[in-house]
Amino acid sequence: AMLSGEYGSGKTLLSRVLMAKLISEDTHYQVALIVNPAIPKEELLAEIVYQFGEEPAKQDNKSELLHKLNDTLYRNMHRNKHSVIIIDEAQAIEDESTLEEIRLLLNFQLNEKFLLTLLLFGQPELKDKMDKVPQFKQRLAIKYHLGTLDPTETQGYIKHRCQVAGRQESIFSDKAISIIHAVSKGIPREINNICDLCLVIGLGNKVTSINEALVGEVVKDMKPESILS
Repeated sequence: AMLSGEYGSGKTLLSRVLMAKLISEDTHYQVALIVNPAIPKEELLAEIVYQFGEEPAKQDNKSELLHKLNDTLYRNMHRNKHSVIIIDEAQAIEDESTLEEIRLLLNFQLNEKFLLTLLLFGQPELKDKMDKVPQFKQRLAIKYHLGTLDPTETQGYIKHRCQVAGRQESIFSDKAISIIHAVSKGIPREINNICDLCLVIGLGNKVTSINEALVGEVVKDMKPESILS
């Protein structure tokens, strides 16, 4: 599967939530998480082997690494565990041959079952890179692009985060949230940054709520290129 999305849209968070869920709620999975795939393919194979709990030797060549990975996958199968590889920031993979090497990992399978699930997370350019490797793209059972939040979702997102922090009643006015959405373009990380600074400035000014005037001042400092009506 492949999940793409703009920077700050929550891809990495989703990958960690998924990994935590697989590990904590079910004993039938072993997960290898790769957070920096922008390395030579042999090093990437070694990192996958390491993340699965095996210690690759420095002198291991590609063939030896694949043997170790094969042994791990079969051992997991006999333990009724399914092996999952999560590759975050997959758009950082520059070499098409590295993508091809990753694709070939999907050949670890039996006639009646797959031994491995591969999940790719990356920025929108990952989709363009996959288009250049059609034989890999065809193997993707699920492809999804994580979009930005619309105005209603932005309002719900801000209110939820405030509630998690212990504030039940609304602290941001509707007009303030409207400005935050317009400037952030609905990207959660940008929303977080603007709201955090608004709360800091609001605390310094000893206000009890965040209105559009305060947000406007904050945005002018953070993003002077923004034009607010």
